Amino acid sequence: MTRDFELHAIESKGVATGQSAHIPLHRHQQLAEWLWVESGELELTANAECLTLGAGALALIPPGQWHALSFASSSEQRYQRLLVTHPLESANDTICFTYPAHPAFLVAVMDELGRELHQASPASSRQVQLLLNWLYAAATPQSAPAQMAASSKTARILHQMEETCHLPFSLESIAAASGLSKFHFSRHFKESIGQTPLQFVISCRMERARQLLLTSEQSVSDIAGLCGYKSATQFHAAFTRHSGSTPKRFREQQQNLEAKR
Repeated sequence: MTRDFELHAIESKGVATGQSAHIPLHRHQQLAEWLWVESGELELTANAECLTLGAGALALIPPGQWHALSFASSSEQRYQRLLVTHPLESANDTICFTYPAHPAFLVAVMDELGRELHQASPASSRQVQLLLNWLYAAATPQSAPAQMAASSKTARILHQMEETCHLPFSLESIAAASGLSKFHFSRHFKESIGQTPLQFVISCRMERARQLLLTSEQSVSDIAGLCGYKSATQFHAAFTRHSGSTPKRFREQQQNLEAKR
């Protein structure tokens, strides 16, 4: 199935070794942003989650998604951004990323798109349509990946993360404990568990919070500290966002259900 795309811009940028760059939180309300990491690593932050993308990564950021980009300074960074109009189905209104199986062809696609855009050819020509449809298919998974069983090494890391979820989250420390770089650890973790490391830690915090709300009489403020939040306000926002109910309301609803049994 093909889609009607319109290519508006291609930005090709680099960050020299020893330097860094940051694109603060923003969104494109009408345009999708397709991001290709040519070399180096960058950190993509969206929905309070941070994901490290390595060389060869292709990310699709739908319209309206708030996100920020940071580029490390340890090595040369090169990336390209495409701003595209196209109809995104509601099922795909989330950020997707992948590592295309044919990187050399991806390079050729980007080069051809650049030529088409800067020549007299319209940005929505048939050639551009074919190339953008290929990119869309490459960046958008056709079905959700099946969760893989965690290896013994991953299981130990999970055990540690579950026990220490109340402590400040550090992707660098967790990756170091696994003997991997942040990028490789994040990628392996997502493939194995089906969540990013931060998503997993937050889910552990929320499970602990629900258990404490159900089985203890501790105040919401005390539970906030036990779950790794600096204030009751911060915990209140996180719990409500994750559970769809405030901590107090959740506790009251569960108590009412128990009373009716």
